[in-house]
Amino acid sequence: MGVNTAHAWDLLQAAGKPHSVIRVRNLQTSLVVGKDAWGRTKKSQPVLISASVSLREPFESASTEDAVTKSTVHYGTLSKAILEACSRFSQVYGEDEQSLAALAVDIAAGLTQGQNIKSPEVPLLSSKMMRLLEITIMLPKASLLGSGVSVTDSLMYDLSEQGPGLASYILTLHDLKVTTLIGVNPNERLAKQLVVATVKIDGMKHTLTATDSYNALEEIVVKTIEESSFQTLEALAAHVGMRIIKYFLIPLYVSQSSATKDYQITMSFEKPTAVTFADAPVVEMTLESDPSKNPAAKILWDSASKMQKPPFPLQGRLDEWIASNDS
Repeated sequence: MGVNTAHAWDLLQAAGKPHSVIRVRNLQTSLVVGKDAWGRTKKSQPVLISASVSLREPFESASTEDAVTKSTVHYGTLSKAILEACSRFSQVYGEDEQSLAALAVDIAAGLTQGQNIKSPEVPLLSSKMMRLLEITIMLPKASLLGSGVSVTDSLMYDLSEQGPGLASYILTLHDLKVTTLIGVNPNERLAKQLVVATVKIDGMKHTLTATDSYNALEEIVVKTIEESSFQTLEALAAHVGMRIIKYFLIPLYVSQSSATKDYQITMSFEKPTAVTFADAPVVEMTLESDPSKNPAAKILWDSASKMQKPPFPLQGRLDEWIASNDS
């Protein structure tokens, strides 16, 4: 049976608040996967893998007996199973081009179908014991101006199904550091200052290969920010979001029949130097790409067939490319 897709917030609401969770954070390995910071494929690069397992029942015997029992998951075994899945992934695909999504799917299969552990007939994780499995794959060196690129695959399991019944997929650009003219105060109009942007696109599960277009997405975000001169972070965020819809998501939809119009773009913008006695003021907003939910986006979708994706890498300014192609 196929897996239904949902936005992460809806999936987490359906799963409910977890009361027992086992997590492994930033498990380190290196793999030939995705693209590097310059968009090159078939390059080995460092990979950080995090996994979160939400259990159906409290730890019970594990906490009362102070032992690793069937009411919990041994985090050491979980870590080994993840690394074994990565090893199998590397052996199967070698230096063939593979997406981050493919790696996430392979790790989930290894944990829930017993493909990559010593006892294949007994999976480490099952829908009987687990409600939610979240796998995040981070490439810390895959961004030119940020702290990395990640994908998060969230899978919700129902007791009546052998596999996941609901899934969400998020692509994130982390902490892009860009200088731009931004601010209301007179002194802020005199020189550029640093803006730190994090951009999440929820809904990428609809088209797995699209997750590795993060270099092109980063280019759009970075050039849009550095070429702008807004007074408020709110206006800048809205502008960046509409650029993502127009020059990234719509061309993606046009080029891939498996894509969707229903994405959620969540953007966080920080100004580290704006408030003297604070780390940074932060503005965060979520923009819907679905034309039925966002009238401004509907105007863009009405001309979807005419939308073009900027080349990567783009030589020169993005606003000049847009002016020459929109005319």
